[in-house]
Amino acid sequence: MFRPHNHASILLGSIAIITACKDATAPVDTAYGNPPGTYMASAVAVSGPGEGGVSVTPKAIAEAYFTAEIKVRIRKALPNTVYTVQRAPEIGRASSSNGVCERALGVAPWSSADAPAPAFVTFVLPGQTTPVTLTTNASGDGTVDFAFSASTIPAGTKFDVAFRIVNDLTAPTSVIISQCFTVTAL
Repeated sequence: MFRPHNHASILLGSIAIITACKDATAPVDTAYGNPPGTYMASAVAVSGPGEGGVSVTPKAIAEAYFTAEIKVRIRKALPNTVYTVQRAPEIGRASSSNGVCERALGVAPWSSADAPAPAFVTFVLPGQTTPVTLTTNASGDGTVDFAFSASTIPAGTKFDVAFRIVNDLTAPTSVIISQCFTVTAL
């Protein structure tokens, strides 16, 4: 469990990363660097070691809802560790595509004054019961690519999203968070 000062440090680090790095140019793809895709963002550790990148490449489908190929890369993280991939999509509230990622930051319109919504949601693919994870090697490097669909997000919807990669869902000691970026469902 987080002690209050650790939680505050992570929140402040998250705010700095998500807001200040929003317009940064992603480095060239390497084996464990920022993966190529339509929408890309760098990721840095706000607790523990690590860095990396994510990409989201939406695909147009006949059913006209959001589907995408998602790629996550981390490096220099905890070695030989299972990390869980999470996201904080901003769908259905004010400022959902303003490039700020209020949900990830836990600020209005994603605060306790609004209807409850967890800041970050763990990816569990349709028909599966376990979350999307990646396992790092002895150097702390890891990758995962997966397809994701959400029939509740119609084509044409623009939304902000930030990703979080954590080593433990209840008491993480390694937290890597991406920059905020805006995605358009095709």
